[in-house]
Amino acid sequence: MDWYDYYFPQEMMEQADAIENCLNILEEQIELIAQKGKNVKEVHIVGSGDCYFIGFAAAHAFKKYSGISATGYEAYDYYLLKPKVDEDTLVVLFSSSGRSLYVLKSLEYVKQQNGISVGVTNHEESELGKDSSIPLITVATGVSKSFPTKTTTSGLALMYALACKLGVVKSYISSDNAYEFMTELKVAVPDVIRRIYETEYPKIKDNIQKFLGSKCYAFIGSGPSRSASMVGAAKIIETNHCHIMTTNAEEYLHMNGFCIMSSDSVIVIGSNLTDHREAQAVEYAEQQCARVLVVGNVQCEEKENTVKVAPFISELSPFAAVLASMVVLHLFACELARLSNTDPDVPRHVNLKHVIGLLYTGPVAGWQV
Repeated sequence: MDWYDYYFPQEMMEQADAIENCLNILEEQIELIAQKGKNVKEVHIVGSGDCYFIGFAAAHAFKKYSGISATGYEAYDYYLLKPKVDEDTLVVLFSSSGRSLYVLKSLEYVKQQNGISVGVTNHEESELGKDSSIPLITVATGVSKSFPTKTTTSGLALMYALACKLGVVKSYISSDNAYEFMTELKVAVPDVIRRIYETEYPKIKDNIQKFLGSKCYAFIGSGPSRSASMVGAAKIIETNHCHIMTTNAEEYLHMNGFCIMSSDSVIVIGSNLTDHREAQAVEYAEQQCARVLVVGNVQCEEKENTVKVAPFISELSPFAAVLASMVVLHLFACELARLSNTDPDVPRHVNLKHVIGLLYTGPVAGWQV
């Protein structure tokens, strides 16, 4: 089987178009959700896996652009904790399949408490698509048949758009500021991603051998970029089945960096806010003779075992930069999987039928068992 016959390598190259299409096609629906949520006082973002990881950046965006208290929750935690929900609470529930068990259980709780539920899914016919107060169907991305890439970045872009539109409805930001941010999401971000495909993907391919066979891949991201670090780590687990670590720069310096050795790789992701701790993390990892991949705006020198990619991500705002950084990390994981000769679409070393039965209420696209 040719490598590019797998779904993961194909879908990760569709992200610029997916983000562009989703934002353009669903913008009116996002505006309607914002109008319905004009009295909202709190936002909860609920999901599992990637859908949980993007909640960190999304929550920060709601705070910044709409002035609303927002929190990202892992779906099982949300169901266990049952945070206060009422008619002034907007709960965004993510599941690409629309069948994630504890996302659906969380939806039941939100409905019982009269909260406003927005179900973000690829599948209109799924339980999440049918039972949410407001379904947001991301068909513009196309159905994913592999581990999530384009559904993740498109979903996060939609949350940014909703935060922005809510800010206008609540008169928290001006229409001009909202237009500027929406234009960045719809135009600048896809353009930067296409530039990454053109100039940075070849560089990743040329240098990937340096990172092959690491005992641990440590991902460092701070602020909104914490979401990128978690997504990047997830792709390593999913496509390469390797050990990972994910942390922010401060905690890496405080503690997590103690265990890094020359057999490990450290991936440092710029935040477009400051690179103070990130640059120190790079220096620290170099002193430990680790292999280092630097993504974005972190100031450091390129060396034999320190590879810098996509410095032009610094052209984007901190939230938009997260989307572009995720694409770089998808490409990195994909190339490692290609050289390792692992299946990037399906974990072959587990009882997949059993796992799907534990996690979902029905079949999952791409995993036919």
